[in-house]
Amino acid sequence: MDPIFLFFLVMLVFLYLLLVRPQRQQAKRHQEMLQGLSIGDEVITAGGIYGEVTEIDDERVQLEVDADVRIAVARRAIASKVTPDEAAAMAAEPEEAPEPMEAPEPASIDDVEPVAEEQARR
Repeated sequence: MDPIFLFFLVMLVFLYLLLVRPQRQQAKRHQEMLQGLSIGDEVITAGGIYGEVTEIDDERVQLEVDADVRIAVARRAIASKVTPDEAAAMAAEPEEAPEPMEAPEPASIDDVEPVAEEQARR
């Protein structure tokens, strides 16, 4: 057997074991998680929105993200289920919004140096 052929064969097996197989397993786990969704599950979307599943359709999932605030997202947009520990921590300690920063005062026309005039004279 040719050593170059054997090298490429080993490389293909190596790539399969390192790249293709783990990606397929991850996709399979994600698909099983989506099939196992039920009403009342806490989930996080691919966009980072946390919510509770209130309705499930073949294509869409309706999430309640706050009291009386519901959004519909594509079923495949659900990234993962939130564990009960994470949900309890999220409900117990709401994050405070940072204080807004004040914008600097805009420069007045008198403060601007006449750069364009100097370049035009050259």
